[in-house]
Amino acid sequence: MISLVVILARFLWIFPATYLPRRLIPAVARRAPAPPWQWPFALAFTGVRGIVSLAAALAVPLSIGSGQPFPYRNLILFLTYAVIVVTLVGQGLLLPTVIRALGLADAGACERYGDRIEEFQARRLAIESAIEHLQQLAAERELPEAVTQGLHTHYRGRLQHFEHEDAGTERPPQAAEVQDEVELLLIKAERERINQLHHAGALKDEARRRIERELDLRQAHLANHSHQH
Repeated sequence: MISLVVILARFLWIFPATYLPRRLIPAVARRAPAPPWQWPFALAFTGVRGIVSLAAALAVPLSIGSGQPFPYRNLILFLTYAVIVVTLVGQGLLLPTVIRALGLADAGACERYGDRIEEFQARRLAIESAIEHLQQLAAERELPEAVTQGLHTHYRGRLQHFEHEDAGTERPPQAAEVQDEVELLLIKAERERINQLHHAGALKDEARRRIERELDLRQAHLANHSHQH
């Protein structure tokens, strides 16, 4: 019962602490919009007890000022250990299941993906603004083509680079995982074909080693990319 009260108490204060300031103070809501309910729920569920609770219980003195034993000290220690076991072991073992049930397993990757998309859009808009300003300056000051052409080419190249990055390299987490998995299978098919050609005498060993090295590097890159996500 005590463990249940301790767990519920964290839920009872973390939700108001998350949403009330944003309801009462518009400036806070504008600066930091309210998160979905799954986020404070996960944060409340991770309120496990450990070393701090144990240190507080052990700090209870053995006796009071009159020399009598501190009342219920052993009970306090027992209840503290019980709460630690229930929250640390029970909630700790259930945490992965709760995170998956809340749909937060890919929350970090999705947030990074959203941040990257936002960054690419901001960069693209800034470069487009610079190109428009360059055209205005060229018209106002009658700048020669020798001056504007290089700058125009430079900014157009940057714009194409970010558009390519936005469209190609940044993918949703689920799509990225699938694409990496498929590419690993394609690398395996390449290896099998290279080995067939080598065994048939259609490919020299030196060339085979160079191709194998390139495939190894690509496979290592994909493995590292998978670990990051």
